[in-house]
Amino acid sequence: MNKKLLMPLAVILITALGLRWLSALLKGQIAFLVLTVLRCILLFWFGLTLNTGKRKRHETWLRKVIISFVMIFFLVWELGYIMIPELKNAFDLIGISGAVVYLVYIYCGWSFFD
Repeated sequence: MNKKLLMPLAVILITALGLRWLSALLKGQIAFLVLTVLRCILLFWFGLTLNTGKRKRHETWLRKVIISFVMIFFLVWELGYIMIPELKNAFDLIGISGAVVYLVYIYCGWSFFD
């Protein structure tokens, strides 16, 4: 197997072991906070490992700033620090919750260096 397949597989394994180990170690409200932030970071990292192709030379800084704001927004939203009722209703209507948010993290990681 080549690096293109082994790296994402290694990230999945490290993520699963790390989250299981930390969830057993941490208890209470701090566990929720730490595990959510770590899950966000690791899913973003998984998205980065998916992008093994050649990088384009016409990258813009604006795209990376927008991706960073999207990541921060969804992380803060998932932690419950931001609650906008109209946006929550729109997200519920569209179906943006749980696994879809995780897919957004992975997509942001993939597109950050694409």
